[in-house]
Amino acid sequence: MKAARLSKRFPRGFVSYVLVLTTGVVLTILMLSAYKRAASAQVVQKETQIRVDYAQKEEAVIRSIINIAPNRAIRAMKSGANATSSSRDPLRWQNIFSEALDQANARDSISASLKSSMGSATGITANVGDSTLTNVNSMFDAIEPEPGYMSPGVNRSLGTGFPVPLNTTTTVAANDAVYPIISYDKKYGALAQGKVLLSTDDATGYTKFNKIPYPNIRFGYCAPGQPFVAKRNWWAFSLQLGENDALLNSFARNGGSEGERDFILSIYEIPSQLAISAEAFTSLGAHADGTVWKHATIEGGIYSTRAAVTSGMELDRLSSRRGMTLGSNVTVGGKDMGENPFKPGEREKFELENGTFQPVTMASEAGRAAFIPINRGAEFFDRFTTANRVTEANTLSPTTWNTYSSGAMQCAMRLDITKVASSTNPLPTKLQFSYTNASGTRVPIQWPLEFSEVSSFMGMQAGFAGISGSRTFTEPVDLVYGTGGKWAVKYGVTGFVTFDDAYFGGDPNPESNTANLAYWRPQSPWEVKMLHGTRYSIAVYPERIQRMLEHFGLTESNPASPLYACALNPSLVVNVDYTQTNLYPPSFPAAANDYAVLLYECDDLTDFKEKGFSLVTNMRLYIGDDFNVVSTTAPTNSGLPSPYYPAASLFAPEKRYGTDLDPFEVKITGQLGHLGGDTGASGSKVHLLDLKNGSETETAKDRINVNLKPITHPAELPPITMMNWLVVVEERHKEFYTGNGTN
Repeated sequence: MKAARLSKRFPRGFVSYVLVLTTGVVLTILMLSAYKRAASAQVVQKETQIRVDYAQKEEAVIRSIINIAPNRAIRAMKSGANATSSSRDPLRWQNIFSEALDQANARDSISASLKSSMGSATGITANVGDSTLTNVNSMFDAIEPEPGYMSPGVNRSLGTGFPVPLNTTTTVAANDAVYPIISYDKKYGALAQGKVLLSTDDATGYTKFNKIPYPNIRFGYCAPGQPFVAKRNWWAFSLQLGENDALLNSFARNGGSEGERDFILSIYEIPSQLAISAEAFTSLGAHADGTVWKHATIEGGIYSTRAAVTSGMELDRLSSRRGMTLGSNVTVGGKDMGENPFKPGEREKFELENGTFQPVTMASEAGRAAFIPINRGAEFFDRFTTANRVTEANTLSPTTWNTYSSGAMQCAMRLDITKVASSTNPLPTKLQFSYTNASGTRVPIQWPLEFSEVSSFMGMQAGFAGISGSRTFTEPVDLVYGTGGKWAVKYGVTGFVTFDDAYFGGDPNPESNTANLAYWRPQSPWEVKMLHGTRYSIAVYPERIQRMLEHFGLTESNPASPLYACALNPSLVVNVDYTQTNLYPPSFPAAANDYAVLLYECDDLTDFKEKGFSLVTNMRLYIGDDFNVVSTTAPTNSGLPSPYYPAASLFAPEKRYGTDLDPFEVKITGQLGHLGGDTGASGSKVHLLDLKNGSETETAKDRINVNLKPITHPAELPPITMMNWLVVVEERHKEFYTGNGTN
């Protein structure tokens, strides 16, 4: 029997090709869009990373320039810098930039040594920013449209956003575009008039140093924006590392070549002006035996290479190059700093709460800045060191390094011990003196301490031949009387004098048939004295210098400059010329048979009020009288308050207070410094207020009274001072790029 099959029936349907295609197209577009967005994000991420890489490299390059540029500026001042092309070339700006690329390791994203230490020495780096960066002139250039590598800030304004320009000679300006030049010939002049705080007029203004704002950096030698005394040398350049590969590499062009930036490199010349400036490891607030300073008032900032601050000290500002330790309850700027103000987060917390930089700073925290004390150590005091005796020639800067950095080399007057009695008798018998005349030429003179022949009567005026004649002297003079090599000498004579045998105690040469001669000169500003019966010394009398210089013809008819001679000769160096027979360099500390310098008649320095007075010596200095305690009128248009005391400085390896008698009390007003150099964190500390008397005993601590305060005006700067450099790189911001101002 055959069974019937059941019929299978399904609903009818249809396929819409349009819908399928549309859906497929939409999904494809969405997929392509997602892919494109992912690719674009990858490009953005890639270019961002390249920009970050270039920015980090540029920052490292800038920091390297800060380290290299001042070194090259010093070398440009040294002898032989301009002797050959091989000596000049390393000092050029393009080679400074090239070396900065090397120091910054900017040509690689990772160093070969680091790759090797990671075991990836043969690895492939896919960073397209890596490059040999050999095309220096495409990455660094002067401010457009100027050619070259650097735009120096001299002899013309570059416009808004650039510092005040300096004036200089054509030669210095040309060299400054090629090399970093520091020179006395770069001055504030007409271009700076009205743009710095004091006049820059050639006759009455302040051209060497002026008052300018302190830069906005964390290193607190001064507060940011605070007026301080300095000169700002500066150069402007553009930096764009990506330009090196822009034409060859689109990634570099897109990632690193956009946004060329302008920078200003500044070297501030800063004469030491703080209450305390010590290039040493300095103890602040306590004597060596732990006794706290009793009568010490300190205004303004303090700088020390390293510092150890005693508990409870109150300071306005403290800066250091290499570290500091603070005792408990130390307040700086009225704020308790705690024992470690450099603990992570402390500085940021202070700035957030107070809206200003922390007043305790180290140079390493300043970012694009470096602080460089120009400290030659013992060579600062001594013209006869091997380095200072070199004749400096073929320099790129017209200011030579020894002249710039050694106080002894800067002095207008020089007095040297050049001869002694014998190898067994150290009595000085001859001095070499020189002064600076009106044309700036040094005039050397043999200054005899024994009178053996008429030709040695330096500076003597003829008196009267024979045994007759007389003269009235209203000021002290030295007299010589005799003939034939035999002479009678009288020092410090005033009043009526008859030139005869009776006055001089008899005929000094009775065997001669020749009439005696008489000579005179103003009382000598120096003489040989025996200190404590054991130490031959050169006594210096600053108040006699003006009369002596006028005696040599340094006079000025202009009544507005009555102290012309001392204005030409405001500084004196006293050295031992140990290149001569039987003379030896002084020891430190001074040996028992070393010479010393005694300072007398120094309370009234008003003869030096125009330029001030400085004394530099490589011998122990004994201050035998009050020093600079007579006030005078302040310089015209300075605005300085009364009483005003002439600017003055004393530089010696050792100082003693008193000579034959110890002082009852020592009072010091002004600034204190130390040139001993950094002895390291574990080295011995310098105690600035541990003073010694002339008898070599320690000055009683309760009889030391100091009132230390900063210099705030160029008129307060003495002729000789310590110099510091502050090197800063700042970016010129976009808002200034189209300006046409002159500031």
